[in-house]
Amino acid sequence: MRKRIFVTFLIVAVVLSAAFAKGATEAAPNVETQVILGSSTQVNGDFFDGWTNSATNAYLKGLMGGYETVAWTKEGRYEVNPVAITSFDAVDNADGTKTYTFHLANNLTYNDGHHITASDYVFNILYAASPQAVEIGASYGTGPEYVGYEDYHSGKVNYFEGIKIHSDYSFSITIKAEELPYFFDLSLVSVGPLPLHVIAPGVEVLNTAKGAALSSNFTADLLRQTVLTPGTGYRYKPLVTSGPYQFENYNPADSTASVVLNPLFLGEYDGAKGSIYRIIIKLTNTATEMDELRTGAIDMLQGVSGGDSISRGLDLYDQGIVNFASYPRYGYGKIAFACDFGPTQFDAVRRAIAYSLDRNEFARQYTGGYGIIVNGYYGASMWEYVQNATLLDKELNAYPFNLQKAEDELVKDGWTLNKDGKPFQKGVDTIRYKRVDGALMPLIIEWANTANNPVSDLIATMLVPEVRKIGMQINGTTVDFAVLLDHLYKDNIDKPVYGMFNLGTGFATTQAYWYYYSTDPEFFGVYNTNFISDKELEAISLDMKKTDPADLDGWVEKWIKFQKRWNYLLPDIPLYSDVYHDFFNPRIVGYDSLSTWDFRYAIIRASVK
Repeated sequence: MRKRIFVTFLIVAVVLSAAFAKGATEAAPNVETQVILGSSTQVNGDFFDGWTNSATNAYLKGLMGGYETVAWTKEGRYEVNPVAITSFDAVDNADGTKTYTFHLANNLTYNDGHHITASDYVFNILYAASPQAVEIGASYGTGPEYVGYEDYHSGKVNYFEGIKIHSDYSFSITIKAEELPYFFDLSLVSVGPLPLHVIAPGVEVLNTAKGAALSSNFTADLLRQTVLTPGTGYRYKPLVTSGPYQFENYNPADSTASVVLNPLFLGEYDGAKGSIYRIIIKLTNTATEMDELRTGAIDMLQGVSGGDSISRGLDLYDQGIVNFASYPRYGYGKIAFACDFGPTQFDAVRRAIAYSLDRNEFARQYTGGYGIIVNGYYGASMWEYVQNATLLDKELNAYPFNLQKAEDELVKDGWTLNKDGKPFQKGVDTIRYKRVDGALMPLIIEWANTANNPVSDLIATMLVPEVRKIGMQINGTTVDFAVLLDHLYKDNIDKPVYGMFNLGTGFATTQAYWYYYSTDPEFFGVYNTNFISDKELEAISLDMKKTDPADLDGWVEKWIKFQKRWNYLLPDIPLYSDVYHDFFNPRIVGYDSLSTWDFRYAIIRASVK
């Protein structure tokens, strides 16, 4: 949802309770064990869901969260978490709804020693779905599948009908009948605890006859104080957490952040607790990252892509300096479009841009052979693609480099005028115009990119000059990655500026296409980051959602239909889906990353020798 030079970090234990301090004394591992992860993606100051986060921030948040009801496993499936849940029931109700009741272990605590109860799990749902969270500017997608969401989220009522507390260690979630069947059924009820005593001190979670509710002292003003206060608010400094690691420090001066082990953590679903005391994420430059790895300035690089970078890493491996893990990417590098304003709101313009780029040569130069081109919303490792690659390669438009086809797309879409409103003449006029809502719109696209990025460099040399030949102009602006994300999500942006971005994406383990391409404005910028509103694409995705989990053939049939429509609309231009490489110091052992088992999972099960 809604976003490397070593420094000495302050220990955060001073603010924690005596119970935590006692636990740390009894179970503290060797404080010298640490891993510095180099990342070319900049860490920003947000460490709480609801606001724009980079991928590296997501790693840190993942390390700090724990005890979810339903866990994602290394085998690629969802399972009820036996560490947090002692037992559960799933009941199909007469009205078509389905109720999951979870019974919690009674020995769970936060890192400050405060006991975790059903109230903390229910508070997580009620907070994220509340109108108060919306009022403070947070964006969540929690709860639309649950009975009573709309009335609670709108503020019409103060209770959430489908959420109930049964005891201190038991609660239930009821899923709407219209949401069932659901292809990723169990994932709907995956929820972790959120520290009520920190985010809403003095607030009670009430079990009314109509559903769970928060006491009347739960207000937006309270959240502004506990969540948004600069420097101390939970958004910026989540000191009390439930996962294997706890927040230690964030340094905005060099975009460095660190977490340390939570000694009170009882384990992941498989018992893994983590053994590396400190994990640091440190900003690196792609051009020098392998030098930092070679010299020991950093210990790891995760998700390395690009032929030059991979080759340099493999050279270090040949020298015995590093080890590596490689796996097909569960995602792709892309050009992303804003589909709600300016020239890029028109799918013909997006197709014209695709025809103007030699993606085969682009991928060859960037990946160095460690990747493939994809033509839809999928990555090289997705099982749907693996099983249907031949069919997809046949039925999807590969948009081969062809400036004549690019020009034809523009002409058919009405980009036939010059700045004076007269017919566009090639060789005379430079920019095409189209009459939109009674005014002339120039075919000028503002493009946000980041510095020291070989993908940005390739776009500047391989695409920008080509579109000039068809009457289009792309203006590139280099910004910090956090700024790029703000504009991509239109977060705290008064007026949209950029219609085109280049970045990468890693797909979620459950692909909620019905959120990513929903036409509901509430999902814009949170899930639907292209701001595309296409009823046909949405209808296909909603049909996918209703697929029975056992009907894999039915799912694939709908998935291919979705890819065909997506391939025509092109909210993104997929540039490559490459083979990721994680390079790391040989003293790190037991690190086993996979396509859907990334750094945040693998590092918890690794150690330093």
